Amino acid sequence: MARAYRIAAIDVGTNSIHMIIAESHRHGYRVIDKEREMVQLGRGSLEGRPLTDDAIERGVATLRKMGEIARRWNVDDVVAVATSAIREAPNRRKFLSRVQKEAGIQVRVISGEEEADLINRAIRSAVDFHGGTALAIDIGGGSVELIVGTSEEVFFTRSEPLGALRMAQRFELQSKSSAEQVAACRTAVRKALKKSLARVESLGFDFVIGSSGTIVTLADLAADQPDESAVASGLKWLSRRKLSALIDELTSLDTEERARKYGLEERRAATLLAGGIVLEQILLGVKKEKLRASDAALREGIVERALEERRIVKTASGSVRRSSVLTLAERTAIDDVHANQVARLALRIFDQTAALHDLGPAEREFLEYAAILHEVGTHVSFQGHHKHSYYLISHAGLKGFTTEQVAVVANVARYYRKATPDLEHQNFAQLSKPRQQVVMKLAAILRIAAALDRGRRGAVRDIAVAADKNVVRFTIRPRDDVDVEFETAVRKSKYFASVFERGVSFEIAR
Repeated sequence: MARAYRIAAIDVGTNSIHMIIAESHRHGYRVIDKEREMVQLGRGSLEGRPLTDDAIERGVATLRKMGEIARRWNVDDVVAVATSAIREAPNRRKFLSRVQKEAGIQVRVISGEEEADLINRAIRSAVDFHGGTALAIDIGGGSVELIVGTSEEVFFTRSEPLGALRMAQRFELQSKSSAEQVAACRTAVRKALKKSLARVESLGFDFVIGSSGTIVTLADLAADQPDESAVASGLKWLSRRKLSALIDELTSLDTEERARKYGLEERRAATLLAGGIVLEQILLGVKKEKLRASDAALREGIVERALEERRIVKTASGSVRRSSVLTLAERTAIDDVHANQVARLALRIFDQTAALHDLGPAEREFLEYAAILHEVGTHVSFQGHHKHSYYLISHAGLKGFTTEQVAVVANVARYYRKATPDLEHQNFAQLSKPRQQVVMKLAAILRIAAALDRGRRGAVRDIAVAADKNVVRFTIRPRDDVDVEFETAVRKSKYFASVFERGVSFEIAR
């Protein structure tokens, strides 16, 4: 049997240099070794100043050691990337040349956009987005990366020169600081991020994820009561309130006192206050009270991309049910892009209205399959195709389903348009009363989801739903003009309002 592929992924950052050695397996990869050194390449530089001779020596020595470790592991590839400090340094060629000559490592300087992409890959592999949209924040030593996206698509990335080491040097926050210094830093961060955070807010997102050593350290020191499932997945909750309290504590301490009190490396202690201020201002700017901190970072993104390029990570083939559904979809030549968009939006609505419909994973699966197959009847004729869809689904011999489960899927597809479920319809009347309730609820959701892609342009990138005892509020997050989809969804939501006995409102996130 051939040995698994091994890669050394090295992140040459402004504050730290990190390396992980990863080994592929059929479900992804595992980390078999790691090395980190807080070199602080940006200490004494940044803002257009060259790397100091001391910083170059520290960096070359660290990379020489990492290169030796990688060779001992007999890795197939060494992929090293450099970010803000090297990107900005006018003498970067001197550093890169010495690393190549003395450590045998070719370091590639990447843009802020590529840095954000690698961070996003790492986060997507470590965090379950549950179909939602996230704002990901990474606070490095030299820059801050902001990313808005789902587990499948990125809508916005921005790299801002507001890293922890940079801001600590600019506002002299490396030791005991005054209230005036902290206030000046807060003001500068707020002004610098005003346009970016306005764009982030306009896009809309469901939750915030933080990565990087700075954010993970802040979460370690001020995390909310740990949740067992979160800890098991490498995530910690950090509230803005506790973060602000920690900032006040750090302000009153010098570097040695911070390191001693919190058990930190002195170099981390010197930059933590500045990093905390940057994170606090981002959370304030997007009006969020808490975030989840993840250990995943740029180096994991390097591995994810390398494995993707080598086609080592393969998509699972899926269940018998799913395979059967997809076979029918392919046989009837549906518009699969439209079908998948409708299914995605339907599941987003389902997941955000769980307390309203009180249905479980099985019904969620039926909704997805009904959404994928809702237009298979066009294979027969567009006229009355929803009825043809019911017939085709019912008689396709779908594998892995009971007869009653097939009937649920077929009925939900049948009622995605035109008439609503009625006991005068034989196909609906023959279901048990509990199944009738399931069909009504799922059809109400599917009607809205289908309306949101009426133009078949993927104009709606996401839908946020909030429900109280009186009203269910839908917020459309567009990537294009959605006036037609908006109008159609409002019209199609009348059945949803009737089934769930709630008012319904729609708005577009601008």
